[in-house]
Amino acid sequence: MITKKVLKQLPTFTSRTYRGGKVLREFLGAKETADNFYPEDWISSFTEAKSKIYVKNEGISRVIADGGEVLITEAVSVSDFGQGRKESGVLIKLLDSAERLGIQVHPTKEYAKKHFGTDYGKTECWYILGKRDESAYVYLGFKEYVTKEYFAQLFKKQDVDGMLECMHKIRVNVGDVILVNGGTPHAIGAGCFLLEIQEPTDYTMRAEKTTVAGEVLTPMQIHYGVGEEAMLDCFDYSPRTLEQIKESFILKPKANKNGTETLVSYEDTPCFKLELVKDARVTLKYEHFTTVVVMEHGGVLLCAGEKHCLVRGDRFFVPADIEFTLEGACAIICSPPKTEV
Repeated sequence: MITKKVLKQLPTFTSRTYRGGKVLREFLGAKETADNFYPEDWISSFTEAKSKIYVKNEGISRVIADGGEVLITEAVSVSDFGQGRKESGVLIKLLDSAERLGIQVHPTKEYAKKHFGTDYGKTECWYILGKRDESAYVYLGFKEYVTKEYFAQLFKKQDVDGMLECMHKIRVNVGDVILVNGGTPHAIGAGCFLLEIQEPTDYTMRAEKTTVAGEVLTPMQIHYGVGEEAMLDCFDYSPRTLEQIKESFILKPKANKNGTETLVSYEDTPCFKLELVKDARVTLKYEHFTTVVVMEHGGVLLCAGEKHCLVRGDRFFVPADIEFTLEGACAIICSPPKTEV
C-alpha cells in the first residue's frame, strides 16, 4: 500500500544582492508585488542561502505537512529521495531580475571540492518563463580575444564596461533553455523571469566589487575567503564565438512519446533533468524524487488517493517510487542528478 504523499510547498523568498521579484510575485498571485531584494523563490531547497547577513534556515523550502507549515528538512526522509541517495543533489528557483546581476561565475565540482570541501559545484540551467520587455538579455561566455591576464587587468581596475564587453550578450526569448556549466562566466540581464535548476550550492564568485544597486560587497561575498587570484581561476577562459556559445549552451527541447517534452536531458548534463508537460494526461513514476512546478492555472495532480486542483505557481515535492498523474496541466518536472554524487 502506498503511504507516501506529495508535499505542497510554500513560496520561500530569499535575499540577494540585486533587486527584482515584481513579476515573480505577480506570477504567484501575491497581493504585494513591488520589486525588492527578495527576487528569488527557492523550491525543493535543502540548501541555506549564503547571504551577507546569515539567517538560520534562509533558503530552505517550507512545506505543508500534517496540516501545518514546516521546513522541508523536517518533512522529508532520506528514503524519499530514492536510489539510495543521502541528499537531494539539486536546487530549483524562480528568479526575476529588475536589474542586471553582477558579472559572476560558479565553481565546477573540481574547484568546489578543492576550495570548499563540497562534492557539488554549481552547474545551472535557465528556462525563460517571461521578460519585462523585448530587450531582456543575458551575458554568457568569453569572446575569442579574452585571456585570463587581460580579464584580470580589467578586474583589478574594476573596469565593469570592459569586463562586460568580454562576454557575449544574447537576447532571450520565452521558452529558451540555457545551460550554464560550472566555470562559465555569465550575468543575467535586467528583465528576465526564469526557472533555474542547479546543483545545491550557493557559491557565486563575483567580478564586480559593487553591485548595480550601489552596494559595496565584502571580500567574502566576492570570493568566500579563497582570495582574488583563486577567484579568477574559477573562470573558464575558453575562447568562443557567438555561434559556438549558442551551440554549446542553448538547448533544443525534444518531444517524448508519453506526452512530455525534455528540456534538459542527462545527456546534456548529469546534474539534473527538466521535462515539460502541457495539457496532456500523463501518468509518471520515477525511481528518484521529483519536483512539479505548475506554470498555468488549471488541471489536476492525482497521487495516492488525493486530488490537487492546480494553480499557477504551485509546487510539489513527489517522493521516489510513487505514481502520480497530471491531467490538463502545464507543469515542469524537475529531477535530481542522474546518479548519486
